[in-house]
Amino acid sequence: MPADRPLSRTPDLAASESRAHVAADVAGPAALIKTFAATTAVLVAALLVLMHATDGGQSFTTETLRRQQISRQAELIPAFDVTLGNGQRSTLKAVLAPGGKVWLVDFVYIRCQTLCLSLGSVYQQLQAHIEARDLQDKVGLLSISFDPANDSPAALADYAKRMGMNPQVWQIATLTHWQDRRRLLDAFGIMVLPAPLGEFEHNAALHLVTSDAMLSRIMDYADAKAALDTAVASRNPPAAAP
Repeated sequence: MPADRPLSRTPDLAASESRAHVAADVAGPAALIKTFAATTAVLVAALLVLMHATDGGQSFTTETLRRQQISRQAELIPAFDVTLGNGQRSTLKAVLAPGGKVWLVDFVYIRCQTLCLSLGSVYQQLQAHIEARDLQDKVGLLSISFDPANDSPAALADYAKRMGMNPQVWQIATLTHWQDRRRLLDAFGIMVLPAPLGEFEHNAALHLVTSDAMLSRIMDYADAKAALDTAVASRNPPAAAP
């Protein structure tokens, strides 16, 4: 009986195995390329979203982005119901409308012991400049509280007294409906974050708003005189050349 010998592979089987190895070698790089392409597409899409959200990569804060948007085109402020320090209910547009004034608007909350105190001091100086230059009929100051849950009309009235507000120049109001707060802050580019002891961290600026509720400029509160001059100039634009 002949000795056992290993069975030799047929030509067809050998060719099949060879093709399988080649397919495996090709599939590896192809799969990697496909995965890389998909990942790249996701990253590009995310970058496009980021560039759009930050105005071409120029802005990385809400206020900065809002400043750039408004510098290109003024925008109408949405309608809001507000409550004044005397308890009277009105609308933001109604507060802004009388006399065709230009307004410098800031945002505070009464319990604030940090940034809002600086804003209050800036507005006291602005009020003094407006009175000294007899601009009461041209420029107004409006402080809006973004904390209606705590800033009652009585709290607003007390704040107005402490700040020495001349109601012909400087007024304070709060939202009548706290549900409007997010829309209001977004309209002006104000970011508010909770802080310890029930307080808030927030940014600050001077917002130039016309009597027809158009937000036309956002300026640094640290340069109040320049902001006042800008308000006066916008109220009295230069006459066109004949």
